Amino acid sequence: MEIELTPTLIDMYRETFEGEVKPGWCWITSGPADMSVLGSLAGLTADEAYAAPKPGRKSIAAHAAHLKFTLELTLKRLHGENPPADWPGSFQVGEQSPAAWEQLQEDLHAAYQGVLAFFDQQRDQAIEAWQPIQVAGLVAMIGHNAYHLGAIRQLMLNARD
Repeated sequence: MEIELTPTLIDMYRETFEGEVKPGWCWITSGPADMSVLGSLAGLTADEAYAAPKPGRKSIAAHAAHLKFTLELTLKRLHGENPPADWPGSFQVGEQSPAAWEQLQEDLHAAYQGVLAFFDQQRDQAIEAWQPIQVAGLVAMIGHNAYHLGAIRQLMLNARD
């Protein structure tokens, strides 16, 4: 099997948010879109998303807010900025309503698309031609997204009990 590294890494990033990108090429999810970040979140009600598994623990919405924050911060850093990061604050969800839940999902999708657009501009370049921070950012986002996808999927089990 021959694998082109740059497109494969970008597709792995996509897989965490979209599910299977190329038929038969799943590295992180089981394939279907509803097993990805965006698909998992789309299947939840606001009540399910904001329900904390236990007092003081992070809800699914908190993980979504954190992912949005991280993607927005990553895009700024990929463009050469270095803003400070409020990691504890990145899990804050604010208003808890169906409208706020829909908005959070839309904002997360937009943040995901922003980072994807950045990487897609370099899809045809060998990874060696990328700046090291860009390679590190892409690889870190794959692992980070996969971690939070796993957390979300586990929390979904609690939310639906």
